[in-house]
Amino acid sequence: MGSSLKLCLVAEGAADVYPRLGPTCLWDTGAAQAVVEQAGGRVETLQGEPLRYANPEETRNPHFVVWGGARRPDAP
Repeated sequence: MGSSLKLCLVAEGAADVYPRLGPTCLWDTGAAQAVVEQAGGRVETLQGEPLRYANPEETRNPHFVVWGGARRPDAP
């Protein structure tokens, strides 16, 4: 199962968290990140910053963690 589908499992609540410590490309995660965020979750780097797509020179993501909505440690 690819990263995009794993992000969607977190978005639907079938998984609580998905840490990705291997290589992925921007196109592997962009749409699924939007789904996670609309479901109340968050996709962030290991430094706690949102995963971003603003640099056109980059094609690879840094390592990241996907947190499901209310299951994030910092969620209310």
